[in-house]
Amino acid sequence: MSLSEAQLLDDVRQRLFAPTRSPHPHAIGLELELIPVHRSTRTRALATNDSRTSTSQVLSQLGRRQRWNEQSISGDPPSWTKRDGARISFEPGGQLEISTAPHPTASEVIDATQSLVVTLRAAMSDAGIDLLARGVDPYSDINAVPLQLHRDRYTGMTRYFSSIGPSGVRMMRQTAALQINLERGEDPKSRWRLLNALAPIVVALFANSREYAGTSTDWVSYRAQLWRTLDPSRTGIIFDEDHYVERYLEFALDAIAMRARDDGLGYRPFREWTREPAIKMDDWLFHLSTLFPEVRPKEFFELRSADTIEPGALAAPVVFVTGIVYDNESSRRATELLGFPSADVLDRAGRIGLRDPEIHRLAAELTAQALAGARRLGSGYVRESHVAEAQDYFAQALAANDI
Repeated sequence: MSLSEAQLLDDVRQRLFAPTRSPHPHAIGLELELIPVHRSTRTRALATNDSRTSTSQVLSQLGRRQRWNEQSISGDPPSWTKRDGARISFEPGGQLEISTAPHPTASEVIDATQSLVVTLRAAMSDAGIDLLARGVDPYSDINAVPLQLHRDRYTGMTRYFSSIGPSGVRMMRQTAALQINLERGEDPKSRWRLLNALAPIVVALFANSREYAGTSTDWVSYRAQLWRTLDPSRTGIIFDEDHYVERYLEFALDAIAMRARDDGLGYRPFREWTREPAIKMDDWLFHLSTLFPEVRPKEFFELRSADTIEPGALAAPVVFVTGIVYDNESSRRATELLGFPSADVLDRAGRIGLRDPEIHRLAAELTAQALAGARRLGSGYVRESHVAEAQDYFAQALAANDI
């Protein structure tokens, strides 16, 4: 069957942008990625078996001790699920990803994530492996990091990205991000606008990936640069004030599908595939999962803009985002300060970050709003100790980049 645009528009509107009325309206989940390296050489530790102990072996032993549920797919390195719903898995280059369950409060998700990282780092340390909290691998070139997940999704992505340039494969195997997952709320349009406008400030405030493969780049967040350049058809800020749902559908239809045509014409926009009789809803859902905008709509809104962060500093991004997005007064004020989402500000955020005068000014005002908002949300949602940790991080970041 073919897929009509009306059918797909209804799917986007109902499944990705409909209001949510959760019993926990301020729920938050995190996805934190870490880069494993051998302590003695700073070379990448692999998830697959090599001449040294693999990270998957370490995690299998740890998982048995902790009674985690281990699952394997198609011969790839396994993943593990904790009893609280958190999941530990691998990215295509062997980066570790911690995906938390949704938590009703900010402090709960901070505590749970920090505790899990302590456990993981201790186990890896015993094997001579460090887990780096950097947005991109500062030591190894792409040639030293083979693809370690070989199911169809990742081999297909590798073929596609390799056909258009180096950034996509580097993104897959060498970057590490912090993703913050938030409720869509009762006014998804306003929250969508705010999160997209906030994305560049998140890039700048938490940038830590200037170094790549032993050299200094021209970007404060080289991770952000890789995302900007991997494929412009599937990344960036996607927003239209009057027709935001329709705009996301157009973005998705115009993005290149990661499957080559049999007629020799190569890769084409998904829009062309919708006319094929064999196309199915599953193909559409898979295609949506290969889109990487700064904010991605799912059953929640996924903010994807931050370099990964040291877990000890995790309160800063969590307080920054929840204090602005979940507090009504700070949300209103931030929307006024930021105006409409801007691709130009996003580019400058990754390139020069807080050294940009406009971004520095906005970050100073927005961090103040975040702290005020977090305190209004109350200590039952975010403890004062976490607010204080965030305040210290913001002060140091702004002072280090004072204009």
